[in-house]
Amino acid sequence: MNQIVGEQAESHDAASIAAQALEWFVLLQSGHASSADQRTWQRWVDADPSHRREFDRCCDLWAEVDSAKPLLREELDHAACEWERAAQRPIDVPLWRHSLAGFSAVLTLLLAAVIAGGWWFAAGVETAEYRTAKGERRIVILSDGSMVTLNTGTVMGTVFSRSKRTLTLWEGEALFAVAHGDGRPFEVLAGNRVVRDIGTQFVVQKSEQRVMVTVVEGAVEVHRSEPAASDHLWQRLTAGEQVAYGRSGAMSPVKTVSLAEATAWLEGKILFEDRPLSEVIREIGRYQRGEIRILDPRIGALKVSGVFGADDRTGFLNALERAAP
Repeated sequence: MNQIVGEQAESHDAASIAAQALEWFVLLQSGHASSADQRTWQRWVDADPSHRREFDRCCDLWAEVDSAKPLLREELDHAACEWERAAQRPIDVPLWRHSLAGFSAVLTLLLAAVIAGGWWFAAGVETAEYRTAKGERRIVILSDGSMVTLNTGTVMGTVFSRSKRTLTLWEGEALFAVAHGDGRPFEVLAGNRVVRDIGTQFVVQKSEQRVMVTVVEGAVEVHRSEPAASDHLWQRLTAGEQVAYGRSGAMSPVKTVSLAEATAWLEGKILFEDRPLSEVIREIGRYQRGEIRILDPRIGALKVSGVFGADDRTGFLNALERAAP
């Protein structure tokens, strides 16, 4: 009995998150979202990985409904008006409860396609999810011939349709070697930006605080992933260049990096060039169980260089003892 109740509660929570994701998607698509709305949306997305997954699902579904978009656009405009009216109600009353009725038509049109399994599956949409455990590395050959190498503790989802190839890096790190001649765009969503391949191999690393994009060969373009992004410029990166961005989406300046250091993990090694020991310990911790703590901040500031086995904890500590004061 308790198990049944638990399953029902979990199902209810999932339905609630899906409804909230759809409401946010409608608002951002409507063009009526204010800066405050976008900041609130960003906090909601960052609050739980399931929020991002459901929002991305709405984006993917919207990309697939080209023929129905004129009708859906009318419903989105109507729903946006409902949202604005709901926003005038007392703040202590949940917005979702007031605005759900206004989105019923959109829910019917969008979600029924998935539930009924009609043209959504007939459209040839292919989805998959891939994971690696801590310390594990894995090579995945996708259906289009692209090869993805997953580093330790990585979670990645794929959605391949007739019109595009979309991959979402939920966490971890991956090297993407893209198969060309397919004709469909190849995009990787990570955090609140999208990385578009334009003939290349590139690495995307996503942690809780930031995302780093490093180009190994060729070039990529990086842009905001949300529908109502205020900027319309793609940041282009070429081989040996890297950019990072955090939860706000603001990108760091493009810098040139050591590709040997950025890709050493492909051979089960970690290469450091004049890096603070605190960063080195944090990086080693991605591959090994247990925890190494630095109790003195002065030690954490020491600069370290060297090549270490990602799985060789003892060897790392012995080398550190010989190298550090």
